Amino acid sequence: MPITFLLNYFFGRVTFTVNKSDAEKTLNILHKYGISAEKIKNDEGEYFSFTVRRSKQNNVVSLLDKSGIKVYSIKGKGLPFLLKKYNKRYGLLVGIIIFCSMLWTSKLFVWNVTISGNENIPDSVVEEQLLEVGFGVGSFIPKVNFYKLCNEFLISTEDFSFVSVNMEGTTAKVELREREVKQESVEYEASNLVAKYSGKIESMTVYSGASVIEKNAVVKEGDLLVSGFLEKKYGFEIVRSTGSVYAYVTRRFEVEIPYTKEVKVYTGNNKKDISVSFFGKTFKFFSDSKDNIKEYDTFNDRERLVLFDLIKLPLIMTEKTYKEYRYDSVLLNEGEAKAEAEKEMTRILLEELSDSEVLERSTKEEIGENSYKLICEVYCITDIALEKEILIK
Repeated sequence: MPITFLLNYFFGRVTFTVNKSDAEKTLNILHKYGISAEKIKNDEGEYFSFTVRRSKQNNVVSLLDKSGIKVYSIKGKGLPFLLKKYNKRYGLLVGIIIFCSMLWTSKLFVWNVTISGNENIPDSVVEEQLLEVGFGVGSFIPKVNFYKLCNEFLISTEDFSFVSVNMEGTTAKVELREREVKQESVEYEASNLVAKYSGKIESMTVYSGASVIEKNAVVKEGDLLVSGFLEKKYGFEIVRSTGSVYAYVTRRFEVEIPYTKEVKVYTGNNKKDISVSFFGKTFKFFSDSKDNIKEYDTFNDRERLVLFDLIKLPLIMTEKTYKEYRYDSVLLNEGEAKAEAEKEMTRILLEELSDSEVLERSTKEEIGENSYKLICEVYCITDIALEKEILIK
């Protein structure tokens, strides 16, 4: 694949060497964080090596360091390392500087995009969303209708409620305001409050409606707690009941894990599309045929050429990888099923009891022929008020 070799040389590659005993852990970390590893092999002796893009070098070093994986060597190859090696050859350096200066004098294209205001959405996601509406590094500035761009961007995404794009020289400054996610709540014209769970009333606060129970009363699931019917001197009034009713309740949770389950497994049959964008023009250099793969996940990796770790050029390589997968049946032993059940139970309890005061908790297990079941009973104080609409004709 000559074009791939050329692009690898142009952007640079870095080879890491670690201990063979850390090989599986290392590959899992790289896969988890979406970092593509190439030339994976067992070296002589007790070493294992893999190659990543130069732009991922610092990220890989940080991840391996945090995971306690010792790196024995880091070797770089390609044009960026060659330029760094010969950066004291002033003739070559002057020539490159002249070339870069000529490019730098072009004020008609977007050279850089800065993004602010996105607290929860990563910059990379915003850049992809901008590219979908035709704007990014290399865009021809005189042809950009910024008003139309902002409208199309907001229409194409539900993540943001406001966007502005302003040019400062060749830098596009994108200012965003994330859309506030409001909890959906049903507003009834009239309603009662009933018991969501059976229990003993600990305390209650009623803002509207008429309470029909008292403290220490024992109620069953579905019993009326606060009525929306208010008696008046002449007749009655129907209102919406609001408030909170806390009670001592016992809640039961079950998690069942079958010993046989289906898991997604990547086959290693990967296909790639490689394209390069230069000043807003995209050129496809290579594309694998995907005729022989049916189910796959798509991973996008965009890399921008940077000279001397300082000068960002409007040259971006996009590598789209299609990873084929299949579903295999995996047989769990009792210990593995128990671990999964405990993990799932922890998730459920954190979600269901976030607003409850836990007083006691007990668990028991049921080991069957085909599955492992974990049962947890929690004695707690929680709000049992559930609003039920009163239909008015």
